[in-house]
Amino acid sequence: MCALLGLRLGEGRSEVDAFLDFEEEGLERFCRIELKSTTTDSVSTARDVGPNHIQRWRNRVWVFGFYDRSGTDLARVLALGPDAMEAWIGKVESYVSPDFALGERVAEKLDREDLDIICGRKDTYELADAQALMKRQWSKAKYASEMDVRQGYTPAKMLEILRQRALYVIQRGSTLNNPHIPKSFFSRFNDLMLDVHGMDLRTLRETIQRRIRLLHPQIKG
Repeated sequence: MCALLGLRLGEGRSEVDAFLDFEEEGLERFCRIELKSTTTDSVSTARDVGPNHIQRWRNRVWVFGFYDRSGTDLARVLALGPDAMEAWIGKVESYVSPDFALGERVAEKLDREDLDIICGRKDTYELADAQALMKRQWSKAKYASEMDVRQGYTPAKMLEILRQRALYVIQRGSTLNNPHIPKSFFSRFNDLMLDVHGMDLRTLRETIQRRIRLLHPQIKG
């Protein structure tokens, strides 16, 4: 769908599905696109949705492609800005936010006694102690950069690591897996839904790209 609409595919770990590149007042600009396609009337979004997803979603123009049941023919396209998406995004945020806030408070309350119980009482903790907590969450370079004494970690640093791990574990269980955008949400925007049957490629691209550019001012930053 990205090539069909004349969009630039997001690269690597940019966390952007696609970009629309355009020129405005003599300057080269781009708009970040959240690109979704479906063969039904609802749309799946992402795995393990948490605050980071929500923050990104509020900084995207969303483009939805509705295909026929075979997934080969594009039937309708809808472009919505973050303002229109806010009703749904806010509902997802309300669902996950209390659990994430709970995780932060629990992690902050861990103290030296908790560290002694979980990791043993030591004057200096070794690499193996940190690895027992963070496991593959950290790279080799990260373990080395976090050392605050020669070849190890002070109790204060190890408590910080323990709190980070606790927050990570709690938040992993607090994410929402693949929240769907339902048909009832899209029914509010029937007047904006573009029926592409019989539309030539140039007209399709121009129409959608013009709509994206109109929505771009809603993007912050």
